[in-house]
Amino acid sequence: MDFTCIVLFLALYYLKPQEWTSVFATLHFVQFIMIASLGTLLFRERKLNLKDFFRTPHDWAIYAFILWIVLTSATPWATFKDISNRLIFYICILQTLTNWDRTRRYLGWWAGMIVTVAFLALAGEYFWDPLGSNDITHGIMKDRLILNISTVNNPNALGHSLAPAIAILYYICIWKKPAFIKLIGILAIAICTWAIFLTVSKGSYLVTGIAILGTLTFGRPKIAQIIIAAALIAIGTSSLYLLPRMAELHKTKTDPAIQGRIKAFTYGRGYYLTLGHGVGYMEFMNRILHDHHYKKAAHSTYVQIGTELGRPGMGLMLLILWCNLRTIMFAKTYTVEQERIRRILFVLVLAYCISGWMVDFGYRPTFFMFTAAVAAFHRNLYKLGQEPIEEEPDPMLPAWRARLLAAPAPADIPATVVMQMLPQPAHAPALTAANLAETAPWRTRAQQEADDIEPGVPEYFWNRIGILDILVVIAWVALNEKIWSYIILNV
Repeated sequence: MDFTCIVLFLALYYLKPQEWTSVFATLHFVQFIMIASLGTLLFRERKLNLKDFFRTPHDWAIYAFILWIVLTSATPWATFKDISNRLIFYICILQTLTNWDRTRRYLGWWAGMIVTVAFLALAGEYFWDPLGSNDITHGIMKDRLILNISTVNNPNALGHSLAPAIAILYYICIWKKPAFIKLIGILAIAICTWAIFLTVSKGSYLVTGIAILGTLTFGRPKIAQIIIAAALIAIGTSSLYLLPRMAELHKTKTDPAIQGRIKAFTYGRGYYLTLGHGVGYMEFMNRILHDHHYKKAAHSTYVQIGTELGRPGMGLMLLILWCNLRTIMFAKTYTVEQERIRRILFVLVLAYCISGWMVDFGYRPTFFMFTAAVAAFHRNLYKLGQEPIEEEPDPMLPAWRARLLAAPAPADIPATVVMQMLPQPAHAPALTAANLAETAPWRTRAQQEADDIEPGVPEYFWNRIGILDILVVIAWVALNEKIWSYIILNV
């Protein structure tokens, strides 16, 4: 039931059924799902305890970020009520993804929702338009594709929401998958690719390209990464300008859309440099309306967070992103499915980091959702509160070991005798008490819990924010400030 709740939240976030018809508009779907999700956590078999909320650096960073948002607001209680749903779903997703199978299925549902959004947007363009998207696409949006729900009702929002889809679908449906699944993946990738193309969003083209570049280089040897990156950048840079509206990048000084963003960047930087705590949560548009008598979005996650929460708020957001990246980049996985999860999470975080300079997704649930998934990955990798699960033997294992893992626990026969009875090829590892303890699935729970890190988990173990992490975040804040100034002065 707890897993069903977080999947329903994905559907509510991406599909917004309450916006489809007035019948659903009066129903508080999100509140119902929050209550149900919290209830399933409280009454499930494995009870929660206080330690479950503070197991990873990601937890501490998220709580500090939420606390800073509330404390710097002019209306702390109203702000807490507004932001609390993100915190609740962070906790619920994290506490639900307690094993690899659940994490894999959750990411699969996530990809499915992104494909559904792309399909609905294309359907509105060609054959079925229940939301009236077509009139907006070919009216005020000047033939740029949108889907008429609040989260993707402009081309940039739709394009950036779909940007990581191609890389994610590659890992879910193509990478080390059977031929039939690959065909489904190719179809889903085609749907998302065409939808992104029709948004005519320069930023989403760029993020999609970077996500694909990250996909092709991630996990490869350093030399291969350099060669692939150099080749793709050389080919992609020239090809990028063949896409619609990309030629506008050559005339940024006269393009009104780009210059509008520069005005927003310049306005936000003024408050960033003068107000240490920022103008307050979700106050960017209200403040620019007060000062200049027109509304304008920040058009950047970093500008939005920096203006509204100041330098400390920017640092806390980047600390969360760094915790995600450090876990993903340094993790050492031992099965195909673990590696698949790691790579999908890398794409989600990478796409968010790059999109952050082009769209203001600062407080969107996706930020808390992928952080919860990375924190769950961290916990499962290092066995921090992980629930056991009966999984099929990994197909990449040698046949003799797969048979052993699939064998039922012997009642009276010693495990060593069972091992000797199994046919073993000449290259099979020698039977010892040590490797028996590592491979036998019938080890007692006491034996498993006695291991600080179970065999197969890397010796590298990072579970506390330290001086190195603080220095990295300080450097990242300084880099963002340089980029912010460079864009204002040179674009």
